[in-house]
Amino acid sequence: MKANRFLSAFLALLLFLGSVLLLASCQKDPADPKGTSDLTAPQETLPEESDVLPVNPDAKYEDYSFKILVATRSSRPPQDFLYKDDQSVMDKAIYDRNATLLEKHGVLLDVDERIGKHQEGGALLEKSYSASDPMYDYAVVHTYTLAPIASNGELYDMSEIPTLDLTKPWWDQTMTAGVKIAGSVFFTSGDVSHCVDDYMYCVIFNKAMYQEKVPNGPDVYELVREGKWTLDALAEVCSGVKDDLNGDDIMDSNDQYGLELWCDEMYASIQAAGERVAKVNDDGLIELTLGNPRVTDIVDKFTSIEQADWSINFQTMTGGKGWPAIFSEGNAMFLMSLFNEVSRFRDMDTDYGILPNPRFDEKQDRWYCTFSAGLASVSCVPYVLADVERTGTVLDLLGYYSSQTTSPAYYQKTLVGEKVRDEESAFCLDIIFKNKFGEIGHYYTIGNLNTVMYNYVKNGQSGAWASTYEAARSAAEARVAQLNAQIEKLKKQY
Repeated sequence: MKANRFLSAFLALLLFLGSVLLLASCQKDPADPKGTSDLTAPQETLPEESDVLPVNPDAKYEDYSFKILVATRSSRPPQDFLYKDDQSVMDKAIYDRNATLLEKHGVLLDVDERIGKHQEGGALLEKSYSASDPMYDYAVVHTYTLAPIASNGELYDMSEIPTLDLTKPWWDQTMTAGVKIAGSVFFTSGDVSHCVDDYMYCVIFNKAMYQEKVPNGPDVYELVREGKWTLDALAEVCSGVKDDLNGDDIMDSNDQYGLELWCDEMYASIQAAGERVAKVNDDGLIELTLGNPRVTDIVDKFTSIEQADWSINFQTMTGGKGWPAIFSEGNAMFLMSLFNEVSRFRDMDTDYGILPNPRFDEKQDRWYCTFSAGLASVSCVPYVLADVERTGTVLDLLGYYSSQTTSPAYYQKTLVGEKVRDEESAFCLDIIFKNKFGEIGHYYTIGNLNTVMYNYVKNGQSGAWASTYEAARSAAEARVAQLNAQIEKLKKQY
């Protein structure tokens, strides 16, 4: 499984880094500064190969241009396919993988990037389908944008591609299991792209501020190790931190708080408790699961934290200060955020640590870690393809080589490059990646329940979740029935 292979891949990276100085001297076509063509051969061999091989490890094509669409909502996604010649660890890994694909298999990556333009990505996939035009072989597209395209039959069922084996270790098994409906997999994630990993939920805390404000507080890393890092524990360490810094008797973004968060953290907290909008049942069909008493308890506990006077929601706050500055300038001790945002704080003079999102309570048997579907992008294959078997073969090879190069480089970059600063946080990083899961009800925005949850927090509601859910339930159930019928019908296409 991808998540369980990060540390061993990191060790393999040490072998790969030996090529740094040699790669620095490689010449690229000045007419092609992004490096999408005319790659030279890799200067050193890849790290030792896994015993698990691609479906067609010896496939060879004649300079085939493998067309990739990348369309993200985020304006700061991780770079997965194009090297920039900036001599970074990730850049060298991308270069080496791309060069190997070309040298060994005659495959050239042709990437169409639409960064921050997710709607264009959706429109292009729809255009390819309606015009029966094989415009792309593979796509990484914003999750919410992609889900309705999948249910409309505009994506290929990846489990039906004979040359693509989703059980290979370079595909994320927990994600695939979480999005499989009626045996079909229309999108997933894996080593080929880190546009899911980068948007995993996490908690960042200011170490110096914690020592100053909570001098007798528990070791939060130890709480994580013991499974005691819960919503109650978060509230306990944050509740005594509140200060009207400018003395104007108005608590806004210019003052100091124990915790900074945002509205999306409500469904992140529900998911961290192991609950979901919907799950795939034993019959392989979607089943609504949000309406149970435990979810009500989770919502009540989260909203009590969000509405506390020691907490500030940066999506509803006043005062004019930007949300990153609240944390970086010491106006918040803890911040519930995403991995993608941690790099904003790499220049902080004060050390920070990273923790997983809290469990609901200590009775919870394990960690459940998820990502922001509103910002992440997932992997898919368009329905209209020039050659299905070729697409599967190349995508399989791309995942295989990525697992040896870009994934360990991404982990190294995340661990010691720009995000994580200490050994304890590395331990937490492993927890977050190893306990990832898919949430089908969230991605398909069933009954718009994601918006219902968002608005519940934004509007300052509390104690009314059961009735709020009940008002949305019938629409959600109708959408579940529609989705199940659509996807069962799509099976006949193959």
